[in-house]
Amino acid sequence: MHAVRFGLAGFLAVVPLAAWAQTVLRLAETVTVLVHPDELSASLRAEATSATAAEAQSRVNAAVAGAIVRAKAAAGVTVATGGYNVWHVAPTPQDRTDHWQAAQSLELKSQDAAVLLPLVGNLQHGGLAVGRLSWGLSPDVAAKARSEATRQAIAGLRGRADAAAALIGMSFDRFSEIRLDSMRPQPNQPRMMAAKMDAPPNAEAEDVSVAATAEADVLLKPR
Repeated sequence: MHAVRFGLAGFLAVVPLAAWAQTVLRLAETVTVLVHPDELSASLRAEATSATAAEAQSRVNAAVAGAIVRAKAAAGVTVATGGYNVWHVAPTPQDRTDHWQAAQSLELKSQDAAVLLPLVGNLQHGGLAVGRLSWGLSPDVAAKARSEATRQAIAGLRGRADAAAALIGMSFDRFSEIRLDSMRPQPNQPRMMAAKMDAPPNAEAEDVSVAATAEADVLLKPR
């Protein structure tokens, strides 16, 4: 009787191990979708040099204030001011003048290039320098693109899992773990053509890449 209990205990100890032994398949899938950009942004900069810091700041303040008024008058344009800097420039052997320099940036965004580009040209004509002009995705469009890339990546994982399982005579059981990593879309930097002062700059839009990666541990089972 003792021998029977010993044999039964040994049998019960082995069954759970056999029942839970499964083949684990690790896969990763990256999908990139192309989306046409819907938002144009521009960064402009007002600079002034003067013998005193107060004078340099006053000139920059006036230039930026005037630019803000003109930008806010344009329909559908989002306006924000950027960094403000004032620094002293000491005399050098090449330039013996002692002066102060001030600068501030102005950030503009719009989903209507036909409105923003002429505005940028006008501000450039008024003395502001264009530092950046780029196409990108608005938050809603970017979120939809990431969701679509993620959906395709997960679907790709399932398809690859089925194909791999078939090659070794097994079948898909379930995902034991899925890890998602969405990559932020990079702004499209259009090639800016040197514009005359009486003409706005040009900015041709190119599709923006939005990528998502899905990694998973897949459990396989015998057919």
